[in-house]
Amino acid sequence: MTKADDLELIKSGDSVITSWVKDEMKVRVYGDAAVVTGRDTIKETYKGKDTSDQYRFTDTWVKRAGRWQCVAAHSSVIAKK
Repeated sequence: MTKADDLELIKSGDSVITSWVKDEMKVRVYGDAAVVTGRDTIKETYKGKDTSDQYRFTDTWVKRAGRWQCVAAHSSVIAKK
C-alpha cells in the first residue's frame, strides 16, 4: 500500500482497529543504521468482517541529522498452524 492508500483506508472507516500490540521486539544498531524486528498482533474488522491476525515485521532505520528515520518497513502474516 502507498501512504495515500493507507490514509484513504483510514478516512473511509472501512477498517476499524480495536487493538494493536507489538512484542518480541529486537533492536540491532549498526552505527547510524538500525534494524528492528518483532511481532504485531492486530484486532481489526474490514467492512464488518474480522480480519484480525499476527504479523512479523522488519523496520530499517537510519540516523540522519541526529534523528532516526524509518527508511524501509516490511510485514508478513504469520502462518497459522
